[in-house]
Amino acid sequence: MESSDNKNNQAVTEPKEIAEILRVALSHRWSFSYSVTTGRRITSHTTELVSLQPEAGTITVGSEVKYSGLQAGYPVTFRAQSGGISLQFDSRLIGGKGNALSNRLFSECRIEYPSQARFNQLRKAVRVDANAIDDIHVILFTNDLRLKGKVQDISATGTKIRFDGNLSYQFKQSRIVTDCQMRLPDDEVIEARLKVLGFFYDRDRDVSYIRGYFLEIRDENELKLGELINVALASQPSQIVHF
Repeated sequence: MESSDNKNNQAVTEPKEIAEILRVALSHRWSFSYSVTTGRRITSHTTELVSLQPEAGTITVGSEVKYSGLQAGYPVTFRAQSGGISLQFDSRLIGGKGNALSNRLFSECRIEYPSQARFNQLRKAVRVDANAIDDIHVILFTNDLRLKGKVQDISATGTKIRFDGNLSYQFKQSRIVTDCQMRLPDDEVIEARLKVLGFFYDRDRDVSYIRGYFLEIRDENELKLGELINVALASQPSQIVHF
C-alpha cells in the first residue's frame, strides 16, 4: 500500500486489496459518480457497480455509463462515498465485440479493472482513551485466525487495538479490510469491517497495536459507540485524543 502525504489518504495497488474494497462497495450498493467532459463542459452522472470480474480484469457498471457518449478506451474517473470514507479509481470503457445494435441493446457496460484505488477518510472524530471506559474485548479475523485483543482507544469512526505478543507476521503485508467483533461493557456485540491503517510492535512491552477505521458499521451500532464515547468524555474529558 502506498501512502500519500495525508495519512488518512491512501493509494492501494495490491489487486487483492482492491478486490476486497470493491466487493464491499458492491455488496453495500455504494452510489458511484463519474464525470464526462464535453468540450469545456464537465458533467457528473451517477451509476452503480453491477458485478466484478477480477480474473478477466473487468468490472460491470450500469448502462448509463455507455450511453453518456463515451467511446471505448475513454478514461473515466469513478468516485464513491459512504459515511466518512471516499473511494476513487480511474478506468477505461471496454468496447463490445458484437455489432452496434446489439452493443446498444446490451443493458450493462464493462470497464477495465483499476490498477490503483485511492481511499480518503473525510471526517475526523474525537477518539477517547480506553482507560476512560471499561474493557472492550475485540476479536479480529485474519488469515483464518482469531486474534483476541482489547481496545486501546476508540471513536465512532475507528479504533486502536492492543494485542499481546508480536503479530508482525500476521500483519507483514498490509490488509485493506478485516472483520472485527467488539464486545462492549454491557456485553452487546458489535460487528464491523475494519480497514487497517497501520501496525506497530512495542518490543519492550511485547505488545502489538493496529489502528484502523470502520469501513462498514450499522447506524445503530455507530450510535451505540457514540453514546459510549459521550459517557467517557463526560467522566474524563482530559482523556481526549484526536483521530
